[in-house]
Amino acid sequence: MLLRGIAGLIATLVLWTAIVFIFQVPSFLLPGPMEVLNRLVFLFENAKLLRHIGVTLTEIVAGFVLGTVIGILAGVVFARLPRVERFATPLILLLQTAPKIAIAPLLLLWLGIGPTPKIVLIAIVTFFPVMSGMVTGLRYGEGSFRDLAAVLKLSPWQSFWHIELPSALPAVLAGMAVATTLAMTAAVIGELMGANEGIGYLLSSGQENSDTSVVIGMVLLLSLIGWAFYEIIELIRRRSLGRFQLS
Repeated sequence: MLLRGIAGLIATLVLWTAIVFIFQVPSFLLPGPMEVLNRLVFLFENAKLLRHIGVTLTEIVAGFVLGTVIGILAGVVFARLPRVERFATPLILLLQTAPKIAIAPLLLLWLGIGPTPKIVLIAIVTFFPVMSGMVTGLRYGEGSFRDLAAVLKLSPWQSFWHIELPSALPAVLAGMAVATTLAMTAAVIGELMGANEGIGYLLSSGQENSDTSVVIGMVLLLSLIGWAFYEIIELIRRRSLGRFQLS
């Protein structure tokens, strides 16, 4: 999977270079890969690019962890108490279907221009797929595990910790894999709406200055970060499948 992704990335760079060379595309419309790379090196040396990357990474990790923890806890509650789920579902759906670009300004007004509104926005988009995975895993997990818990006469806590939670883990990790892509989008939206540092801030600055190289460079950085997060979650998910499935 990773090797295929790297091969696809290399093929994209080759095609990109060929298009720029063959059609003589002006650099202000579509700079070549080397021009974008040189611009990134310039930002690294003169604009503290690593610091901006660190700010965005911190927001993504904090928001992702917060949304995952809340999603798992909510999934447990909803799976155990369907009435609570029915009561909370309209609010959750309203929050999830609302355009995130509309939510971001409200969070900025309520929480200020620091990292907090970005973390909250990322947690919001992470919450739903993780919660859905947890509910699905607990409700429709392997029935043989539940039979085993009954035979062993496990307590509700023992059954949950040793049987139900491991059985639900693959579904939760699948939800987390989906959430990684949403988290990247939320981070950029939050920084575009209002920030003085971060990758989204540099992207916005590049747009304001009509610097196509900076804009493309920031998009590539965000894509690579999102790809890395996704691959990490996918690796954990694949390794967990064999461990918790019955043969």
